Amino acid sequence: MLTPAGRLTVSTLSFAVLMATLGACARGPAPVAWEGAPIVAGDQTTIRFENEARTYVDVYLIGETRQWWLGRVAPGANTTLRIKDEALELTSGYVRLAVLPGGRLTGQAARDPRATLTIAQPGASLLSQRWTFRQLQLAAPEIFGAPVSVSRR
Repeated sequence: MLTPAGRLTVSTLSFAVLMATLGACARGPAPVAWEGAPIVAGDQTTIRFENEARTYVDVYLIGETRQWWLGRVAPGANTTLRIKDEALELTSGYVRLAVLPGGRLTGQAARDPRATLTIAQPGASLLSQRWTFRQLQLAAPEIFGAPVSVSRR
């Protein structure tokens, strides 16, 4: 069934407002810029990633129109993945991480049925978390984000 353009806009806007409200309720106030201001190179350009799976995983940064391969993480490894300056300069709005276990590199990570994706969020929010990927035998693969603790001197 086709939806008239006017109703589609209202439906999309209503859905976006609903998701923003639910997201704010679940995790409190938005941590940084709500509109997803562009990330500037020279800011924090790495993410911490832990692979609790028993296989290698490839980690991708998914932007609105492009994706970047961040690296391959060994089973049980805890590493820091660098985000290329090119990705930081071209990215505005919301980004996601995609994790693909035990496979080849792909040009369409966000569309791969094996991919585990984070929710879309402002780039600064994504960079301010450490990420853990877990793949158990009897459960679906999961990726968790937790705030990075900041030490004060």
